[in-house]
Amino acid sequence: MIALAPVDAEQAPRHRFSDTSRSALRSWTSTGILLALGILLIGVSYRMSSDGSPPNVYYATFWVGMLLGVIPLAAKLAAFGTTVNQRIGAIALLGLFTAVPKYLRNPFGPSYHDEYAHWRESVDVMSSGQLFPPNSIIPIVEYFPGTSALSASIAQLTGLSAWSAGEVLMVVTHVMTILGAYVLGTSLLRSARAGAVAALIYALNPSAIYFDTQFAYEGVAITFFMWALALTSIAARSDDRRRRIAFLSIAVTCGAVCVVTHHLTTIALLLISGAIAVTVTAFGFVRAHQRPYAWWVLLSGTAAVGAAWLVFVASPTVSYLSPYLANSVTQLSSIATSQSSGRELLAANVQPLWERAFTAAAPAAVAAIFALGLLVIARVRGKVTSATLAFIAIGAVYFPSVLFVLAPSGAEGARRSWAFSYVGVAVMCALVVAFQDRLPRIVIRFRKLISLAVLIVLLIGNVGAGLNDPYRFPGPFLWGSDTRSASAEARTVAEHIRLREGRVRVVTDRYTTLALAAYGELYVSEPSSDFPVWELTQTDTDPDTKLATDLAGATYDYLVVDTRMADSPPFNGDNYGSGDPLAGLPTPPSYLDRLDHAPWASLIMSTEHLRVYRLDSASVGTELTDLTGTP
Repeated sequence: MIALAPVDAEQAPRHRFSDTSRSALRSWTSTGILLALGILLIGVSYRMSSDGSPPNVYYATFWVGMLLGVIPLAAKLAAFGTTVNQRIGAIALLGLFTAVPKYLRNPFGPSYHDEYAHWRESVDVMSSGQLFPPNSIIPIVEYFPGTSALSASIAQLTGLSAWSAGEVLMVVTHVMTILGAYVLGTSLLRSARAGAVAALIYALNPSAIYFDTQFAYEGVAITFFMWALALTSIAARSDDRRRRIAFLSIAVTCGAVCVVTHHLTTIALLLISGAIAVTVTAFGFVRAHQRPYAWWVLLSGTAAVGAAWLVFVASPTVSYLSPYLANSVTQLSSIATSQSSGRELLAANVQPLWERAFTAAAPAAVAAIFALGLLVIARVRGKVTSATLAFIAIGAVYFPSVLFVLAPSGAEGARRSWAFSYVGVAVMCALVVAFQDRLPRIVIRFRKLISLAVLIVLLIGNVGAGLNDPYRFPGPFLWGSDTRSASAEARTVAEHIRLREGRVRVVTDRYTTLALAAYGELYVSEPSSDFPVWELTQTDTDPDTKLATDLAGATYDYLVVDTRMADSPPFNGDNYGSGDPLAGLPTPPSYLDRLDHAPWASLIMSTEHLRVYRLDSASVGTELTDLTGTP
């Protein structure tokens, strides 16, 4: 007989560990392959859109690529038995992958309106070595230097260009924001799996994939917003005094950085931390492990820094923000009383009908999640902390905000609010997962299928609701779109004006403004009812005496005209802002041709589509002559 040697006690676990390691390696390898294939398909979809392929084709290609990357990562985040390190790794990959669409959209330079402003601000900070340079594109950016300071610091440390440093900053902050959502969800629900689901859902919010990954101040500030909340949540439940003080100190620091980076994000942080502080104070004695003062510290610390910043540095912020809220409320009232037709949703958009269906289904999916969540809360009763309930109440703000999309002035604000209200939506989704055994039996039975359906609806529907086609996909020149009206021709003219005339003041349309201000460092006019510079091109009469006097007094001595405004109506609806008298219409060619004969405009530069005139306000009102000099 052959005696069998006993298996060594140390050897068996090593074999089992080896098998587990090989299985995990195969799983991550397959995930990596799917991510790479997804990125490739996203790039292919962009090439298709640039080449003029049918929208159904490049949209479908894009979404196949996105689903190939998001679904396997979602499976890892929501799986039982996944270690903390594995979840953090999956969150990091999710952040990197969801940053890919925006990065590939314009990797080599600014394209979005806000990107031109922040890139110019960063270049000026780097060249001057000083913060707070004036900004001609978005004047309020001057008073919130957090983004330009961080991007300039990265450029100085790495030797990267201002644009590349900004892209690095946005990718890092995007990943850190999603990681902050994980920490917040884990702290509130005492479950790493629930925290991972919160991170996943937040990564699918309408602003995450395109808007908050652009080189602009909200994408940076949202990171500090998220970590201020996450660290305060940890401090509020910590039994260790030193630990509480440390986390609260960092949380207040995050709040202070948020203040100096972005105004709206700061307002959102104050409102949310205030709501949580009040809720936890009211119910903290009933529910265990609640320390209301932690939230009051965050609120008071951020408010103090914010008040000081507003008074001593950024006083124009109030006048900058107030018209948006007032106009949107007025327009909603008009819509409710049938005095206005509001906005035509998805107008002039090539978005396929099937994506529009997902866009409409996304709020319904969130409503279904909230219904299940409320049922769970009723069944578990005292197991849900008051802070968690406060976050869920904040998430419910998502529903009325959808109404503001109907108002022209409120649409942008509504979309921007979703980056904040979706923190509460993410917490509600995490709560449903944390207490999934309390769900109705039919939901438990089909939970994987339901989860996959919700994931797909939120991913496609939220991105569809966030930004329109020209922002998401590259393509041929499209007059009146921020992203597709830019041209090498406009950049060349901007740089030539700067070289030939200096850093002068220029009147132009809202699209040519981007190139003139960003690349030419020119001071560009801001049209308004008190300064109706649209009279120069959008009417067939001379500007009135007041405008001529104002132009001369402010030394706006140049006019730049893009003749393509006569070819088609602007995609965004107007050429000179809300006061444009030709909103929704192309500019009649005769309005532009008359400039060549007007005594107050002298042509000094011309390209295929752009004309540059020197203005002589003193000649306004003199008689117009024809080409032969005859009156």
